[in-house]
Amino acid sequence: MASGLVVHLEVAGERHTELLTHERIRIGTREDCDLRLRPEALPSANGNILLLELTRTNGHYRVADFDTALALTHNGNPIERGATVEDGDRVSSGDDEAQALTLQFFPVEAPATIATAGRRADPLVAPFIEHAAIEAAATARRDDAKVFLREFTRELVREISWSTKVVALLIALALVGGTLYLGFAAFEELKRSRRRIEEQNAQIALLNQQVRESQDQFAGVRQTNEDIINSLSLAPKLRSEYGNGVCLISGLYVFVETGTGRPLRYPGSQSQSSPDPTAVPPDAEQETTFLTPDGDGPVAEFPYVGTGFHVGGGYIVTNRHVAAEPWSADERAMVFGSSVAGRPRITKLVAYFPGRAQGYTLKVRQVSRRDDLAVAQIDPAENLGSVPTLPLDGDESVAATVGKAVVLMGYPSGPDRILASLPEEQAAEIKQRYGASLDVLVSRLAELKVLKPLLTQGHITDLETRRIVYDARTGQGGSGAPLFGQSGRVIGVNFAVFVEIADANFAVPIRYALPLLERAGWKNPAPQTPSAAGKDNQKETKPADAGQSR
Repeated sequence: MASGLVVHLEVAGERHTELLTHERIRIGTREDCDLRLRPEALPSANGNILLLELTRTNGHYRVADFDTALALTHNGNPIERGATVEDGDRVSSGDDEAQALTLQFFPVEAPATIATAGRRADPLVAPFIEHAAIEAAATARRDDAKVFLREFTRELVREISWSTKVVALLIALALVGGTLYLGFAAFEELKRSRRRIEEQNAQIALLNQQVRESQDQFAGVRQTNEDIINSLSLAPKLRSEYGNGVCLISGLYVFVETGTGRPLRYPGSQSQSSPDPTAVPPDAEQETTFLTPDGDGPVAEFPYVGTGFHVGGGYIVTNRHVAAEPWSADERAMVFGSSVAGRPRITKLVAYFPGRAQGYTLKVRQVSRRDDLAVAQIDPAENLGSVPTLPLDGDESVAATVGKAVVLMGYPSGPDRILASLPEEQAAEIKQRYGASLDVLVSRLAELKVLKPLLTQGHITDLETRRIVYDARTGQGGSGAPLFGQSGRVIGVNFAVFVEIADANFAVPIRYALPLLERAGWKNPAPQTPSAAGKDNQKETKPADAGQSR
């Protein structure tokens, strides 16, 4: 049974709620309306109107009258007189939703908010509800739900006894204190856990440091073992990888008459006796006085051998006294040069690689005046194919330090050593048929593919500004041989031996050959900057080969 009606009004985005308890409720813009609306709430109406009139009949509010000009709807249907207003019913006016006026009704039943006092016929409304309704009606922007809740809270607080409030306060204090205590205990435990974690992290860092130190020690031991193993296995490895890139250089030079350029010849009687052109006659000093560019005797030729190595692009590194001035290290040339009015000239310079039957003609590209170095190049028309390129270690590598192991790869003693490695019968036959000419003998050995460089091992005994001193053995024909360091790369070029101490040989550091190579047109994929030049001192030295292989 409805004893009142809560009306919720929405218009143009504005909302407010009112509680009405009259038997007859008028809603409109007239002054006699119970719920008076502002004229702007009904823009389509003119003057004072009665929007809606509700009457309470048999405990229910019903529609008694309404303005037919406003096209009111009741729950979406046209409104009718006598229609009962139920809980949540909506009455709207206008088609524009943004400007439409909407009334929503909530009947208030007597048990919830109204009590009967004795025999009074008028309903008794709870004071806090009445106060809330009055305050809501007087508020410009009303929110009855908040007002109701606030007044309800005030009334509830007034109804609670002081003892209950004290107990509740104590319980709240106990809860807050317990929460603070637990929070403080958790904070302290977190600090202790954090300290333990920091201590554990410090211990872990210390252990990691010890592990790293142990790893460094193991790495040092492993490196030492690898150095020992590499020093023992370096020679076989180098032979396998770079042996075919070390060539035997066979050369030939003659003396020519100054001015005319005609080669000097032996007297005619020499051709009849078929002398060995590789040997100087016992009476050479007397015979050379008869050398002349005229006559029908054989040309006085001086064959010799040396060593070189391929550094890529057909470029060969060797000694100056192998590729450009072989007479400077040839005792025969010294004898002839002192008694013959002529100058020497190279007539043939050929490189023979292991495993290749043909020789490759060399052309000298660069010669060093300070160091015993020269750069030659194979005729571009020739095809080297798979001849390996020896790697160069031109920087200040740790491989070029005193005490480090070195390997020398060359052709000491020239064809004689190669013949000594063959079966005795085969060597005797080859020497008998081709031994009269050194050049022919080397060419034949190349055709048989028996050329093979000799490897000797040793250690660096001293380092000078422009020389590496080492004790790996070599001999005549080993000039120009590559000297390998423990890095597996070439660190020097063999050029001389110390005449008074056995196994004391000299090599020019390879970094001094790099400028010659660059000037010759050699392209290095990893350019190396040569070190500053030092003072050259080659006293009491002798070239590693004496020119002719015997």
